Amino acid sequence: MTRNLNPDDQPLCADPAYDSEMWFPEPNSKENPLGLRYQKAALDTAVEAIKICGTCPLQQACIEYSMESLETVHYGIYGGTLPMERQRAINAGDVSNTHSWQGKIRRKATEAGLTVPYVAKRERPKLLVSLQERASWQLSAWESSQQAS
Repeated sequence: MTRNLNPDDQPLCADPAYDSEMWFPEPNSKENPLGLRYQKAALDTAVEAIKICGTCPLQQACIEYSMESLETVHYGIYGGTLPMERQRAINAGDVSNTHSWQGKIRRKATEAGLTVPYVAKRERPKLLVSLQERASWQLSAWESSQQAS
């Protein structure tokens, strides 16, 4: 897959002003066992992450990236999409068991006027690889290129 990216573009989520955990909302947390108060704060934070994604210059590239591996299809907010929306696009089941939680996030985002970005429907890939597998492939390709030069 070739992405037409401007090398100067940086994803907004990489800005150190934002907590990277914003893009991985959880309904409960061991660090914050405050029940509904924590869930409300987590919902608000997730909606803010979706809003940030909507203004990111790399939103479409991020959505495409999110469809490439098991971790990114099933977890986190990528390009303003939730796992349930990406799973629907490839007819994959939910492994995170958080569809009701994600539904709450999407409803709150919709109430805030944020729409679901387009996620292309596609046939489920024969093999979705883990990030660790992809990293090892990239490393071996890089090492091969270094040996050739």
